[in-house]
Amino acid sequence: MSEKGKSSTKGYILLALFIVLVIVSVTIAYRLFTADYPTHSDVFFMGVECGGLVVLLLGCLFFICLLLYRLGVLLLRNE
Repeated sequence: MSEKGKSSTKGYILLALFIVLVIVSVTIAYRLFTADYPTHSDVFFMGVECGGLVVLLLGCLFFICLLLYRLGVLLLRNE
């Protein structure tokens, strides 16, 4: 397989990962904005859930930025 073929395959894999991370991020953000967090005995659990989702969202956003950088480098290298 040629170098251009490897780069093309790597680009498609990075693009697929980017799309998956965007979908996960949108789903998490939707859950955070639409959740009706109660103010009774389940507050601790809801706080843990919210905090976990925020950490997961931040991780996804970090990896989205990293994948976009890698895609940019890959595209510039192929020119």
